[in-house]
Amino acid sequence: MAINFYDYVSSYDFVPFAELQSNDDFKVISSKQSSLISTAIKEVYKKKSEVTIEFKPETIKKEKTILKFKLKQAHQYASDPDGYLRYKLTAVNGQVFVSNYNKKEIEHDLGVKRYDGIVEIVFSKNLMQSVKYIDFYYKDNTDAWLDLKGELPDSWEHCGRVTIGAASTCYCNRGFTEEEMTNILTQLRKSDDVHYEIQFDKSGNTLYIDKEGKVISSTDTGRRPPEAVDKYRVQKNAFDKEGINIFDFKMEEKIQSKDANINTLTDELNKAFEKYQINTCIRKIHFLAQSYEESQRFHKTYESNPISTLSGGEHYRGRGLLQLTHDYNYEKFYIDLFKKIPTEKELDNFASRVSKELHLAVFGSAFYWKNIGSLKGNISQFADKDDVLTVSKEINGYKKNNALPNGYEERVRYTNELKKIFKYEKCINKK
Repeated sequence: MAINFYDYVSSYDFVPFAELQSNDDFKVISSKQSSLISTAIKEVYKKKSEVTIEFKPETIKKEKTILKFKLKQAHQYASDPDGYLRYKLTAVNGQVFVSNYNKKEIEHDLGVKRYDGIVEIVFSKNLMQSVKYIDFYYKDNTDAWLDLKGELPDSWEHCGRVTIGAASTCYCNRGFTEEEMTNILTQLRKSDDVHYEIQFDKSGNTLYIDKEGKVISSTDTGRRPPEAVDKYRVQKNAFDKEGINIFDFKMEEKIQSKDANINTLTDELNKAFEKYQINTCIRKIHFLAQSYEESQRFHKTYESNPISTLSGGEHYRGRGLLQLTHDYNYEKFYIDLFKKIPTEKELDNFASRVSKELHLAVFGSAFYWKNIGSLKGNISQFADKDDVLTVSKEINGYKKNNALPNGYEERVRYTNELKKIFKYEKCINKK
């Protein structure tokens, strides 16, 4: 397994590429699978890899563990001939975990390694709780300084960083993994459309149960046997029928098949949540609950029966996870993306893209959440208060005579179910 480090100074010649040698006690978290794979495209190394090495919960209980990895040359374009790197540990929030000559430090110098050298870091229980980053530094792209009587250079440039620490107990301020998003969708669907179905044998005859609960077949003539007390029923739910298929309803406009998968949805949600500050468990819970209801369990991003009072006409019907509606809202989203006012034709074409391109379907919904809302804007302020009713009204609209939003019962149920799935009671920001 490999890790790319964040090169924020664009000195891609020196960005180290690390190869884990032991990972029984560690879990590698990445929002993109490509972040864990070596590549020869140098532009990739100018971007944040968003990789974290987490100590597994059982590891935290140990007295110590050892992290080993081999430093590798990042890619074929690297021109650094000496390949020497200094690496240090940096503490969490200014905590002190090193005392050197009576000087307290929040940074611990672990020495110098060359490419293909094995870095071995021993983490005590205390260090596991206090370390935040492994930082890497380079000197230059020549080996002339090595001739200076063996003295190490006194100036090093920061060239890479990987986050490391205890596994997060909640979803605040971090992205979902594909595995986590799959579990969220699976559990949501298993809690939805729960019902019992009568079961049949291979011949199509009804199955029954006797008073002891034993399953019995119909008589030879297909009739109910005398010892039967009831028909045999099995509990079913939405997951049994739908699995984790998403955006698969046959609609006039639908998400492109190449993007109708959990991996792409996870990636787009993570990016949108970061951009529009949907960054705590409770905000994500409310956003996903409303999206799940509006998109009919993540099956469609296009409104089939629009209301008759749409501004701009029927074309500007609901689209995206949260059903972005009305020409003026599409225009606001367009301006946010492209920083210009669209022509009528541009806006018309853009609206259709919101239901077909997953990036726009997700970002349009997150933009609406942060910047528009039905009446009061920035829906996170009501999610923070765990106010399902107001969140629902901001999404679905304020009805006459203070009537409840459409599907309000489901919105409440999905919100409560997501709290269970998120284990919200353990959220670090739960009030």
